[in-house]
Amino acid sequence: MNNHFLEEKLSGQYRNIPVSFVRSILNVAGKKEMISFAGGLPNPSLFPVNELAESAKAVMAKSGRTILQYAGSLGYYPLREWIANRCRDKYNLNITPEMVVITNGSQQAIDILAKLFIDKGDGVLLEKPSYLGAIQALSAYQPQFCEVDLEADGANLEQVESCFMNRNIKMMYVVPNAQNPSGVTYSEEKRRDLAMLLRNYNQFLVEDDPYNEIWFEEQFPAPVKKYAPDHVAWTGSFSKMVAPGFRNGWVVLSPDLVPHFDKAKQSTDLNPNNLTQYILHHYLTHYDLEEHLTRIQKRYAEQCRFMHDMLKRYLPGEVHITLPKGGMFIWLTLPERLKADELIKRTMKRGVVFVPGNSFFTNGEGSQHIRMNFTNAEFPNIEKGVKIMAEEMKS
Repeated sequence: MNNHFLEEKLSGQYRNIPVSFVRSILNVAGKKEMISFAGGLPNPSLFPVNELAESAKAVMAKSGRTILQYAGSLGYYPLREWIANRCRDKYNLNITPEMVVITNGSQQAIDILAKLFIDKGDGVLLEKPSYLGAIQALSAYQPQFCEVDLEADGANLEQVESCFMNRNIKMMYVVPNAQNPSGVTYSEEKRRDLAMLLRNYNQFLVEDDPYNEIWFEEQFPAPVKKYAPDHVAWTGSFSKMVAPGFRNGWVVLSPDLVPHFDKAKQSTDLNPNNLTQYILHHYLTHYDLEEHLTRIQKRYAEQCRFMHDMLKRYLPGEVHITLPKGGMFIWLTLPERLKADELIKRTMKRGVVFVPGNSFFTNGEGSQHIRMNFTNAEFPNIEKGVKIMAEEMKS
């Protein structure tokens, strides 16, 4: 910023937001010669381009003047109804369209919920590691983070209960399915037990669930929302199911929270993207979504297995690899002698980028970890990139 007087006026809220390494590295990764395992990008070959083009043509021909006008802040009702019906049918949840709000991706839902609940100094409970986008959104409201260890089946609930008992916790944030960045999926038992803690301590959970439909071998368990409906805001997104360019996400709220969320949302935008909502709803109701999702699941499972095989083949044996049950990421834990933030300086010079783990912690930890995206790299580049990383680890 050239105007130094403006820098002096920047708010404490803004200054508290950490820089996104992922967004910065995407500018580098956009170069054709780079092999990127960094961004959480879906595979564009799986986007239903032709079907969406037909849906766009159909809705514009039928309702163009309506679509291009301002609309309600809660979102297109038929799309909210479709989401409610799918949640009800899939998990036997008591959800109505009036409990669903369309957002600009699930990231906006996190920001609005933080705006609703967090004052400066309030406690926010996070998994360790946690999703960088949530850390950024929450940090703007200057909370005190309480981090709990993430185990193979979800958060350490003894630590969660200790935070609930001893800290002024206003909100907890988790990603229960194929967590970003670790790939960990919560067991059904841990979901039930977490729900019990929420009820017992009257705590509020933001359950971020963007990978709900991206499972490989068996469907993910029901969300925590099912077991503590009044204590959970459950977010989802069409970014991984269909295409991220639509920027259509949603949040399922308890009925008494919807008016408050809507009021806060109106201070951010007047209404979500009307055009993309109509196109998306037409696509969902005129084409075979299950066939599309099966194609994504099959492809991503193949890419995940291939990357895992290459990591096992080439990396030093002391590198621990967390294999996910779905989603888009593999999590590496390095031996003490290796630091991810130093390693990437060397691999970038050779055209390979990934995300060092310290991006996913609030306290400076994480240099022993690496997040690897497998969905947006083809097989030859996966092998080539992993070999380069291995060579630099051994040098």
